[in-house]
Amino acid sequence: MVKALIIGLNTFRETLRLKSYQIILIFALLLLGSSQLFSFLTPEEQLKMIKDVSLSGIEIFAALLAIFTAMTSLRNEFETNTISTLLSKPLRRSEFILGKFIGSVLAITLSVILMAAVFSTLILIKQHSLEAGLFSATFLIWAEMLVIVALTLAVAAFASTAFTLIFVLFLFLTGHLTGYGLELAQQAKNPLLQALTKIFYKVIPNFENFAIRDEIAVGVSVSLSYLLKTFGYGLIYTFIALLLCLYFFQFREV
Repeated sequence: MVKALIIGLNTFRETLRLKSYQIILIFALLLLGSSQLFSFLTPEEQLKMIKDVSLSGIEIFAALLAIFTAMTSLRNEFETNTISTLLSKPLRRSEFILGKFIGSVLAITLSVILMAAVFSTLILIKQHSLEAGLFSATFLIWAEMLVIVALTLAVAAFASTAFTLIFVLFLFLTGHLTGYGLELAQQAKNPLLQALTKIFYKVIPNFENFAIRDEIAVGVSVSLSYLLKTFGYGLIYTFIALLLCLYFFQFREV
């Protein structure tokens, strides 16, 4: 575990120096700050719009950062062949993967905190108080990113950079549309299509479970049991994805 933490801290420091990480994060912070441009709306509508747009922005940019961070942290080791040097030491492959996961999560946690800070400042300016629901929404976005990081590492363990980027983005988008797809399949009344859709629905993580921005925007509270249940749901997928990553990595020649 100590070795994994050391690798994690090194990965975290390397990620902070990445131009792609810095550019995406700065752009995200600027975009969140620009939500003040909705000044032509009524104060109530403006507040609702800031919450909706900001939470959506945090989720999308955090997902991009999670994908680029996890993918780069692993693919760079393969492309520079530094992985051979690392594994020639008394270092288990599981410790290496866990370290990459920890480092990527630390980088994503920092970015989510910074974006949430900008978001919270905007809300404080508008209503002079913060609702508990805003923290709940941010927490679930962070939990969603754990799954994204683990999935990215799993794909990057055996695939190229381009394939990893496209495939994980596809999973992210699909994971937000699985519920709609299931409803459409049920309306089609095709038994085969319904069966395949249900299997797809159960295999692909439903990222829409983590998105509670609509509820927060209109002031609807989310229960603690839902937060814990969704967090547990994310941890299960994260654990499975890390196991898959380790499985693919075990058979990779370095």
